[in-house]
Amino acid sequence: MSGAAVTLSAADGRQWLRLRQLRVQRARQALAEAMAGERRARAAIDAREAAIEHGRARLAELAQHWSGPGSADMPRWAGQVRAHREAVAERLERDEYALLDERETLEQAQALVRQRRGELTRAQARESAVDATLKDQRRQTLIARDQQAELEAEDAFRPRH
Repeated sequence: MSGAAVTLSAADGRQWLRLRQLRVQRARQALAEAMAGERRARAAIDAREAAIEHGRARLAELAQHWSGPGSADMPRWAGQVRAHREAVAERLERDEYALLDERETLEQAQALVRQRRGELTRAQARESAVDATLKDQRRQTLIARDQQAELEAEDAFRPRH
């Protein structure tokens, strides 16, 4: 484009600004959705960590019971105790592996939130630029009208020969 300024009609200017505002609105919605995904990922991690802690506590309780007060009954229940302990330990191991996956999911959700924040920031900057451009255009139009009115007023009072 050459150095000449392009002047938009008022309707075109309003439409341009409205489009920018809609992009900001969509960017806000996308950010809100990404933040909700991040919250869900955090909640999954919290729940998984609680399950892991519960599994560890359960294994500790079993060990304490069967090495203490329940030791007298151990010969009779040894097979079932071992099977139960193995099931709890297996569940704990699955939870620990799942926690690794959930932490990766959280990292991805956090990356998406950062990306969406950047998109919102850029959309807001573009909206502000359009708004400033349109305000400047309106100001220039008013200045031009005032100057034209002054010239016409001077011409009206200037003696004609």
